[in-house]
Parts: sequence; structure tokens; C-alpha cells
Amino acid sequence: MRHTKLFGPRLYALFQWQTWAVFRRNAQVYLRNWKTAFFPPAMEPVIFFVAFGLGLGTYVGSLLYEGTEVGYSSYVAPGLVAYTAFSTPFFEALYSSYVRMFYQKTWDGILSTQVEIEHIVWAELTWAGARGMLNSVIVVLVLSVFQAVGLIDVHWQFFVLLPPLAFAAGWVFGAFGLIFTALVPSIDHMNYPVFLIGVPLGLVSNTYFPLQTDVLALKVLMNLNPVYHLAETFRSLLLSGSLNLHALWLLLSAMGYLWLFGAIAQPLIKRRVLGE
Repeated sequence: MRHTKLFGPRLYALFQWQTWAVFRRNAQVYLRNWKTAFFPPAMEPVIFFVAFGLGLGTYVGSLLYEGTEVGYSSYVAPGLVAYTAFSTPFFEALYSSYVRMFYQKTWDGILSTQVEIEHIVWAELTWAGARGMLNSVIVVLVLSVFQAVGLIDVHWQFFVLLPPLAFAAGWVFGAFGLIFTALVPSIDHMNYPVFLIGVPLGLVSNTYFPLQTDVLALKVLMNLNPVYHLAETFRSLLLSGSLNLHALWLLLSAMGYLWLFGAIAQPLIKRRVLGE
């Protein structure tokens, strides 16, 4: 039976078996092609760390973080995990979801069963979060090696907290990506959200270098950016060994943006797939 139309993603659908059946289907396909689906995306942030943290860090030396001098490579490390936690689910919801929707017609086949649009949306968001967590784990493991050989100096015991936070934030970034998946006329148009939104947002969020401004409007924009709060939450954990106000802002913004982006994405996906 079809439910009456509600504004926003129906939360109860997250806990229904249909959602997890679609999630399991995505995971099984991923595991079947893990050699090509896993290593290239997971290695990209590692290459970034070598280039920025170790390469550029030779010239930058150290900088101040909350009144304490830290090496640039140590400063970049948590930002790198945050960038991975943002870019992986965002691109998963953009490209992979689009392929499943448009080229493979996977969603059409799934919708011929007991699954509805809200189940697909929640499954895609949860899978995007899982992909973000998985790639973050790889980055964390590599950083732990760098920590062991003395190339970075962080509170390594807090590494374990980063993947769960990456998973939770991945829901938000996946929902953001699904909006464009429902809107773009062809996969070639993905260049617009990728290069005009995704790449700038990932770089200009205190991930690779600190941003400081006295302009009120820019401060407001920074505080509306969940990637910024994610990077600063990770940085506070790894460099200070504690949580700061950015963790609270991350939680609040994640809940708000998940509802907002989901509310926008679900009817757009429904109209794109079902023509309603």
C-alpha cells in the first residue's frame, strides 16, 4: 500500500527490511568488484597526504593550533580524514547512484517489488555513509603507520572515533549528492556539482589549511558548512585529545541538513524515476 505524501524522508523507512535489502544488494555488488571499486578511491587521500602533509609540510614547517605549535603534517592528517568522509559519500551518491538509476535501471527493477522510493533513498544514503566510513578506515590505518614511524604526532587512541563520525556525516553528504543525481540531465553534467561545489567545498573547509577571516558574512558561511565542523572535530580529537564546540555544531547541522537535503532529494528522485 502506498503511503500518503509527506514532506521530507520518512524516518521509519530506515528501520524497515526493504531499506536494508537494497543496502545489502549494493554491498554485494561492491564486494564482487572490490578490487576496482575500493583501492583507487581509497588511495587518493593517501596520495594527497604524501603531497600536502609530507611534501608541502617540508616548506610550511609548523603552525599554531589553539595556541599550540603543531607540525603541518599533523595538522593536515585529521583534515584528510574529513575530506575523505565528505568526498566519498558525495561522489558515491552522484555517480554510482546515477548509474544505478539511469543506466542500469536497477531502481526500476527494485520498485517492482515491495520496495518504495523512500526505502531506496535511505538505502542509498546509508550505503554512501558506509562507503565514507570504509574509505576513512583506510586513511586512518595509513595515518597510524605514519604516526608509528614519527611522521605525524597525534592522539592515536582517538582514531577509533573517526570512522563512526564519518559514517554519520556521510548520510548528509550522500543526501546532498542525491539532489544533483535527480536533477542533472546526463552524467556529463555531473561536472557542475563536482567542480563548482564538491571540490571547492572539500578544499575550503579547514581541511588542508586554516581559514581565518574577520568578515561576518564569511564567518556565517563557514559555520553553515558541515565539512568545516567535521574537519575541526577530527582535528580537536587528534591534536587536542578532546571535543570542542565544533562537535555540537556538527551534530546539529548534520540533523538539520539530513532532513533538509532528504526533503529535497526524495520528491526529486520520485519525479525522476516514477514521473510523479
